[in-house]
Order: sequence, then C-alpha cells, then structure tokens
Amino acid sequence: MRTKYDSERKLKEDEVELILKTVNSPEFASKPPSQIVPALADRGVYIASESSFYRVMRRAGEQHYRGRAERPSGKPKASHCATKPNQVWSWDITYLPGPIKGLYYFLYLIIDIFSRDIVGWEVWEDESAEHASRLIRKAVMSQGIRTHQTPLILHSDNGSPMKGATMLATLYELGVTPSRSRPRVSNDKPYSESIFKTCKYSPKFPTKGFVSLEASRKWCLQFVHSYRHDH
Repeated sequence: MRTKYDSERKLKEDEVELILKTVNSPEFASKPPSQIVPALADRGVYIASESSFYRVMRRAGEQHYRGRAERPSGKPKASHCATKPNQVWSWDITYLPGPIKGLYYFLYLIIDIFSRDIVGWEVWEDESAEHASRLIRKAVMSQGIRTHQTPLILHSDNGSPMKGATMLATLYELGVTPSRSRPRVSNDKPYSESIFKTCKYSPKFPTKGFVSLEASRKWCLQFVHSYRHDH
C-alpha cells in the first residue's frame, strides 16, 4: 500500500491516468485534491497523496480549469474593414480636466477609421446615453448618410453611455450597427485612443485644466479645426 509520502515520480502510468480520470469525473470535477483525497479515504480508497494529485494536475494543465471552473472561451476580437469613408466609425469619451481637482468635462468624439476625419464631437459636464445619441444623430445627418443604402458600423467600448437604452434605440432607428470592444481591452478601438492622445499631447493643451465648460468647447473647436486642416 502506498503511503502519503510517495512522490509523483514513483507513480505508474496507469496510476497517473487514474488520478486524471478521478479528478475529471462528474463527482470530483469541481473539487480540489484537498476534498477528493479525504472523500476517497472515507470509502477506503487510496490512489495517491494530495501533493501527488496536485503535481499530476499541474503538469496536465488541469489544476485551475475543471468542471464549473472550465477555462472561459475568449470573445473574438471585433474586426471591421473600411474601404471608403462612412463605413466604420469609432467613438469614445475622454476626460478633460476642469478648473479644480476632481472636476472634469467629457469630450465625446467620433472618428471615421478610413479617412481619420472627426465626424462629430461635443463636450459635456457628464456622461450620458442621451448626449451620445444626439451626437450620433447629428453626425449621420451632417455626413448625409442614408444607412439603408450605405450600412454604417459604430464601434465603441462597453461603457454605459454606449449601451444605454436611448443610444441603442437611436442606432436602431438610424440603421447603424453597434460594435463592441472586448471588456478591459482598450486597443480594440485604437483609432479613438490615438486621437485622444493627439489631443491631450497637443502643445496648447491646458494641462492645468479648463476654466469652464465653454472654454473646453472653444479649445476643442480649435483642435478639431487644426486636426482637419493642419494635421
């Protein structure tokens, strides 16, 4: 009879197979060796020590993902190809510093991933799906898009303004297809991240904060004009 001090290197191949078969059985698939070994011992069954169970499972890559803890399947990365303007837009919201610490304004910005043109922007004192829906409606109208003739995809992250009922209803009404980034993966929307970096690293960006909402809107208007004509 094996003792609890037996090491994995003394286990025979059929014993290793029995360990893996046991830990993946319906009864034990969601339990660790610290529960499996005592349960077997209560039945008078001994296969190997807890440490041997752990070593075999670790080498088989089954120490963390079994049963209900099965390895989650990765969400496929959203992939869109634009061959001309007004096929795929990317949009996001970024913070703009206010006059005092802790006070921010919010820049809503939509960029065409083909032309890199800023097709819509606004600055508000808060984040909301209502502001976002008005902006997308204005952008679609300003570009003269008829979405029933030219399908448009709007890519964004998973923030609440992007998924709010008002925003989703507006997209449905306009015939715009929403696209989402993977959670906590900022580089799924590189065009939005890139233009925000361009904005905030502009030599004239007021790093000490904007004195008012109106001042932030005025500065962003100048930035957009410069981006479109001088960038």
